[in-house]
Amino acid sequence: MYRQHEAQPGWARSKTQQVYKALKRLVVDFQVPPDTPLEPPRISAILNTSVTPVREALIKLEIERYVVGSLRSGFYSMKLDPKQIRDEYDLTHTITLHVLRECLGGDTKPWPALPTVPSSGDFRAFCDYHEIFYERIAEAGGNGRMLDLVHEANIRTRYVRHLDLQGSERLSLFKSDMRELLEILDERDENGAIANLGRQFGAMIDTVPELVREGNLRAGNNKDTWLDALSLIATES
Repeated sequence: MYRQHEAQPGWARSKTQQVYKALKRLVVDFQVPPDTPLEPPRISAILNTSVTPVREALIKLEIERYVVGSLRSGFYSMKLDPKQIRDEYDLTHTITLHVLRECLGGDTKPWPALPTVPSSGDFRAFCDYHEIFYERIAEAGGNGRMLDLVHEANIRTRYVRHLDLQGSERLSLFKSDMRELLEILDERDENGAIANLGRQFGAMIDTVPELVREGNLRAGNNKDTWLDALSLIATES
């Protein structure tokens, strides 16, 4: 995510931050139907706060392109966009290749310790693993901006990735490809790693149009439940 405002003194304790985190979790998990009005009075009543921090949180989310609209026209939830998802995957792929070429192209940089592939069959564990793996590689590049971009891309593709890896065939293929990739990286085989990543990201991108349609359809069926979900998030916070 864009973390510059979160690094500001007192941000973690502010009411705006609490509202921001609750709303962001809701929209990242795509529990709000597409084009749903995000009305500050209704949200503030559920979160037991005034309207002001809700408006401030919505402004931040609009700046970060998680919601659309403005104070004048009102804020709305977004639809999943296949082009945006593909672009985020392409960005992660490009940054990963850049770091691999720097670290594997010579012996000048140490290769980071990478997490092992989960042994369970829980798709959620593999979704989390995907994020940790690519952020660990980005971190090895020593460029904070690249790490932030990969972190942001992971958040924006999280819902689609969850849909993707719920399929047993896709989960099995992902597990096999990641185990192969770890072996290749241990051998510092640059060409093998590039080929493996090209195959993996190509498969993910190919699934995007179908998964976006499914995701938008599922979100549309949550018309009566998203406020309940927000209330539950508020209780957990």
